[in-house]
Amino acid sequence: MDYNPKFLDNIHIWSKEELEILHKMKEDMPIEVFLNSTGDKGLVEAYGFDFIYTSAKIEGNTYDRYETLDLLDMGITAGGKKYSDALMILNLKEVYRSILNINYPINKNTLKEIHSIIAKDLVQRQNLGSMRKIDVQIGGSTYKPLSTGDRLNAELDYLFKIYQTIDNPFNKALYIHHNLAYLQYFEDCNKRTARTMQFISFKNDGIMPFIITNYEDSVYSQYRRTLVSYYEKGDYEPYKEFFMQNYKKIHQDLLRWQGIGIERDKPFKHTIPQTKPKEISKKQSESIPKPQTKTKARRR
Repeated sequence: MDYNPKFLDNIHIWSKEELEILHKMKEDMPIEVFLNSTGDKGLVEAYGFDFIYTSAKIEGNTYDRYETLDLLDMGITAGGKKYSDALMILNLKEVYRSILNINYPINKNTLKEIHSIIAKDLVQRQNLGSMRKIDVQIGGSTYKPLSTGDRLNAELDYLFKIYQTIDNPFNKALYIHHNLAYLQYFEDCNKRTARTMQFISFKNDGIMPFIITNYEDSVYSQYRRTLVSYYEKGDYEPYKEFFMQNYKKIHQDLLRWQGIGIERDKPFKHTIPQTKPKEISKKQSESIPKPQTKTKARRR
């Protein structure tokens, strides 16, 4: 199934009724509650683990939660597991820190910088933030992405032009996520990069970002299936259902954190191990040794 350029023209993603629900949730969970909750037991730390761990699991990473915590906290890998799995996790940690501390605009330069962080040491240096030089296949799908070349580059430019015409922040975030994954602009790490750009889009619009907080393997499979549905049909509906289910969980967590409608003596609780990864400075992160084993825009 070949690339369909019409998918990039669909900007009406959520219905009016769905947007009303989403905006009500937005009002209940100001992004400042998340961003200002720092420290070892804060929301930034807890959701940071979720962002890293679930994104890695979607990509087939073999680390479990405890092994991920050991790596994040002490730089120690699990014995017998691929070094690339450790790199994936450490890169996700670095990009999470970056998107919290830097106000990135949504544009091509940001996309390339984000990919360069996520894909560091996972692709050859010359391919970091660069358009792929090879054709790619999508496992489990009949979809065949565009071949590399001028058209792929032009479609990416068109994607960003269309993004800038979208008014509703929830439509914007899903649009950037789906179509970056659809284009497969890079040699590897496209979905990770797309999820990160979705996070940035929400943050820029003052909305609590979407982070998967469920650790069931079936959730990761469901996510992958929603993208295949988009690749092959241009259908947002499966992902919208997935998004709504998981965003409601974040909504409930943040209501609990704020003590709204819930007894004050019930603490906020994530389903992660009690020991959480500690924040480290940028200088420390750079010095971590290799882990040791233990208007519609027009196309031109």
